[in-house]
Amino acid sequence: MSKSVMEIYDQVNSVMSKNEYVPAISALELASLLFTYVAGMGIAVYKLPLLGVPITVHIYAAAADVILAIFLYGAAARSGRLGLKVVSIIDVLCILGAAFSGLFYFGGFSVPMYALGMGTGFVLGVAVTSFLLFYSMRR
Repeated sequence: MSKSVMEIYDQVNSVMSKNEYVPAISALELASLLFTYVAGMGIAVYKLPLLGVPITVHIYAAAADVILAIFLYGAAARSGRLGLKVVSIIDVLCILGAAFSGLFYFGGFSVPMYALGMGTGFVLGVAVTSFLLFYSMRR
């Protein structure tokens, strides 16, 4: 039997509004991390210059990632669950580590250590944000 659009909307709304909207913010942060990845790989794989659309998208998406990670911590802190708070702090640290490594790497210190820090922070950020998304939807 088919559901109406309002029933589907109510179902999605009830899932995404759990734990002070932690699942919704996590999903938004994962989407922003996807934009960061696509723009970063466009620069790395196609050896695009560090000007124009790809670097601009990469920088703005990375800034949005940091802001969303901080919002995610705020929502987790308001939910009152210790597990969400601890994991969201780890998420903020991963995203900030990736952002600062990228800042140093694209800022002129083209040392592979900063590229490795950027990639490691990104991968850990995706893993932790995905964990937060599914953990907060289950609880």
